[in-house]
Amino acid sequence: MKNTKPHCHTMNFSVLKFCIIVFTLASITVSCFGQRDSVQTIRKKPIRFEPNETVMIVPNYTAQFPFGNMKQRYGFNSLFSAQVMYKNKKNWMFGGEGGFLYSTNVKESYVINGIATYYDQFITQQNSVTTVTLGEQGFNIKFVFGKVIPFSPKYPDAGLLLMTEAGFLQHKIAINVKESQLPQLSPTYKKGYDRMANGPVISQFVGGTFMSRKKYLSCYAGLQFDAAFTQGRRPYDFYLMAPLHDTRFDLFVGLKIGYIIPIFLQTSEKEFFYY
Repeated sequence: MKNTKPHCHTMNFSVLKFCIIVFTLASITVSCFGQRDSVQTIRKKPIRFEPNETVMIVPNYTAQFPFGNMKQRYGFNSLFSAQVMYKNKKNWMFGGEGGFLYSTNVKESYVINGIATYYDQFITQQNSVTTVTLGEQGFNIKFVFGKVIPFSPKYPDAGLLLMTEAGFLQHKIAINVKESQLPQLSPTYKKGYDRMANGPVISQFVGGTFMSRKKYLSCYAGLQFDAAFTQGRRPYDFYLMAPLHDTRFDLFVGLKIGYIIPIFLQTSEKEFFYY
């Protein structure tokens, strides 16, 4: 009978050697994948800001289109204004706004026809003729209450911006002429022609906002709707030759853009790891 024990020992040793090589290769592979995942994890560590307290100074411009009683008296106008607001950590905003209305489009230019010539000219004290230009002038002062609703948790200061405002609006027909030329249009007599009206106003803004932590690319834009409940305040209108205390409903729809100058009272940031 032949002896097979040496052959078995040799075979067992080869199997053991093969297992050791496979185990070593598997360990190296797992280690490489683990290191690659660690590198990828380190590369995916973005810095994300959270909402914080901010004071915002916002110069803005609104291109306004009038409706209601406002459309009967004026055309397109511009509103130049500025806001000072405070935003808390929950993205609620509180503040105030003041602005000036301006337009050169006056539809009720006939109010001064009674002192003009047939050719819409005016005779000065020197017996020469001159012209008068009319415009719209006004202002508003409002309290502001608003909210920023973020689109993404990574950018808590960017998203949908809602603002509700309430305050006071005044407007009148501006008569531009030198008093020395036309004493009949002195500041006192202008009040009989300018049809000044004022009253409470409410506004609603819907748009988007972005606030950069570098402070250079912060702005908002959107649509604003204004409704004012005004009344004529002059005791006498020279054109009607009667008091003018008409009750008015003045409406505006405008495109509003603002440049935000943020003052961050406290900047908070966190690192988030993604696996």
